Amino acid sequence: MPPPPDIAPHLDPATWGRLVDSLDAATIFVVIGSWLGPQARAEIQVEDIWQETLWMAWRDRHQHQWINLSRYRAWLLAIARHRISDLLRASTRQKRDMQRTARFSDLGGTDTVSGLLPPQSTTPSRVASHLERARLLERTLNTLEPPLRDMVRLRLFEELSTDDAATQLGVPLSTAKHRLVRGLQAYREALRRELGDGHDSTAGEQP
Repeated sequence: MPPPPDIAPHLDPATWGRLVDSLDAATIFVVIGSWLGPQARAEIQVEDIWQETLWMAWRDRHQHQWINLSRYRAWLLAIARHRISDLLRASTRQKRDMQRTARFSDLGGTDTVSGLLPPQSTTPSRVASHLERARLLERTLNTLEPPLRDMVRLRLFEELSTDDAATQLGVPLSTAKHRLVRGLQAYREALRRELGDGHDSTAGEQP
């Protein structure tokens, strides 16, 4: 049974963990990794950005007006992107600590009263599982030609509209649509090869 209208799922400790599980965090890991880039990933862990994002989202949960899961996912991605920008700016100033918000594992406990995260909303086993699947999806995505890869990442993983993806890439809408069709076909074929015939070839297509 869905929560009452006055209790959005991102506000209720009893539903927040299930909400986070429904986001398909592995696909978000792929997005975070693409925003960091290879050089920054040598110093900043994708999973740390994700856990910090969840901590900030729970801390600031009343700032988000619930509409649906897609909008909530976009809000989390915005938090992650701002966090990455902060870290990269700090890195360019050559601050060794990069003025980091403490990682979730360093925040000192899991008591919900302390304003951290509801119990069971993130665990080492969940993070490890997300990382493993993210590596598979990223490996598959990287088999595509750059123009197709960028289009598939923006549309499928970042969940931008085709219009917005075309604008971000600076290409006509017709070109974006053509790249998306070709890219999705190539991505599905590559994912099928990665997973093997006995697995669902559509995995990773519902970020």
